[in-house]
Amino acid sequence: MTKSETSDWLKGGLRYAKLKDIVPEYLAPEPVEAFFVAVGGRGRWPRLLNPLSPFQREYVVAVTAKKVFVLRLKRPAVFRASIDKIVSETRREAAAKWDNGRVVLGETSYWPISFHSEDAEELVSLTQD
Repeated sequence: MTKSETSDWLKGGLRYAKLKDIVPEYLAPEPVEAFFVAVGGRGRWPRLLNPLSPFQREYVVAVTAKKVFVLRLKRPAVFRASIDKIVSETRREAAAKWDNGRVVLGETSYWPISFHSEDAEELVSLTQD
């Protein structure tokens, strides 16, 4: 198994592979440069221990050449890769900020789920260029 395959498996396996297909299709014709899966609200560490985690709202935060999109996933998101709707879209320029393990977009914070922090940091760096 290559490093990329291992990384994709840790990020969600088949669900992540499906998201890699449907997120660019959903936002077409704009090409997606980076995305990550996140939860809103407070910290993320209890998520792994919380039996109600499958019912927590999940989002995909994606960046294209012009905008940053927040896509809400259908519930229970942990088991499926289906986009519900676009929650927000903002101009790309300085849209995202990195703050102690979370991505801040305007007044809303998104915590990357396990193994998505590197993708979140990449997305923030793309909006700072």
